[in-house]
Amino acid sequence: MKQSGKTMGMLIASLRKAQGMTQAELAERMQVTDKAVSKWERDLSCPDIQSLPKLAEVL
Repeated sequence: MKQSGKTMGMLIASLRKAQGMTQAELAERMQVTDKAVSKWERDLSCPDIQSLPKLAEVL
């Protein structure tokens, strides 16, 4: 299923920003570092598959 050309990182960033949340706030809620969130948003890495349900809940 195509997501209008958005990468996972772009989607995470746009949903986070829509909620007025900083990378540090998302990181705290996900119990990861802000560097991990930054890497997700720049498509350098992806969230662990087991953390996706929590990420969906937070965003």
